[in-house]
Amino acid sequence: MSKSKKRKFTLGEKRLLLGGFRLATLSLALIELSFDAPQNSYMPAVVLAGGAIFYSFFKLVHPLRWYTSPLSGTALTVIDILVCATLVFAHRAIHAPFALYSLNPVLTAAMMFRPGATRAITSVTAGYYTLDFFLAPTVDTLTSISSFFATYLVALGLTAWLPYLVNSDTYQHLRSSTIAEERLKLGREIHDGLCQTIYGLRLELQMLHRDIRGKGHLDKRLRHLNGLLDIAEKEARGTIESLRSFRDDRPFLSQVEDSLKCLKGQAGIEYQLEAISGEPRLDNLVKIEVLRICEETFRNIAKHSRAGEVKVTVRSPNGHLQVAIADDGRGMPDTRPAPGHGLMFMKERAESLGGNMQVFSIPGLGTEIRVEVPRKWSPELATR
Repeated sequence: MSKSKKRKFTLGEKRLLLGGFRLATLSLALIELSFDAPQNSYMPAVVLAGGAIFYSFFKLVHPLRWYTSPLSGTALTVIDILVCATLVFAHRAIHAPFALYSLNPVLTAAMMFRPGATRAITSVTAGYYTLDFFLAPTVDTLTSISSFFATYLVALGLTAWLPYLVNSDTYQHLRSSTIAEERLKLGREIHDGLCQTIYGLRLELQMLHRDIRGKGHLDKRLRHLNGLLDIAEKEARGTIESLRSFRDDRPFLSQVEDSLKCLKGQAGIEYQLEAISGEPRLDNLVKIEVLRICEETFRNIAKHSRAGEVKVTVRSPNGHLQVAIADDGRGMPDTRPAPGHGLMFMKERAESLGGNMQVFSIPGLGTEIRVEVPRKWSPELATR
């Protein structure tokens, strides 16, 4: 019996969840302020309400991808906690109107950060709310105080766990969409810059060849330069095609096969693609990075291996993805990735997913690249 696939929320739905929760808790706070204005507040009710509305508007309009940067993500979270703590402490009462509003940083952290950060922010929120209980004038009964506190703790716990209950992966979606956008942007820059430069050089060489026609040794050098330009243009256009080819709604194996077809068309290298476990179910970020490793490997095979055939084997055992790419080329004398070399970048990509990459090569017999990564990406698995 096949397992039913969990429905994953889109980025728009997740943004709607964060915005809806903030608006709902803001509305409840404003309603309570209008019916029960604070008597001992450090600030007038109109100032509290106006500040909360202005800040909430800012939180609704700023891009979620700001949270993917460590610096801006940390700054936004600290500011959010400070604003919420100010709104809670300013009321000077056991039950502050902005108590539920103070849960917003917890929900945001649970959707955008790793679980450790969420636990830390949850603890800070619980800490300052508990402190408010001790600092506020006590006019309620012990039963009432206990009820407020227990209700708040239950709401805090549910808020922290909500994204996990709905299978949220907002951070990963943001990162994968950012990578896809950067690939398209880089493809356009290569087309508008490098390809146009190559075209200009080709025209100049043609004019030069016409001017010096008949001088044998120069003709030979110019033909050699034209050949190098042909190679450079082919590589540049192949890079543009691979940068533009990724689509997260297409199966992984289909995109690998497209790259292999491109390899065959450009370099005449035959290929075999074998998927032992069928189509693997991958997180988008894992799919992007492994495809880039495959594309870099295919480019290296076309440029350096002198291979006649390449075989790609894909397995997905025990929650992992294993990809082996073997060619029958001339092999490599040294398989250790050197700094600044393509192999080093490929290894770093695999490690960024919590996986590894190995290179096996026998001079004269060929090379095999083996990549193994978790099929589901998690920040805790990634190496820095």
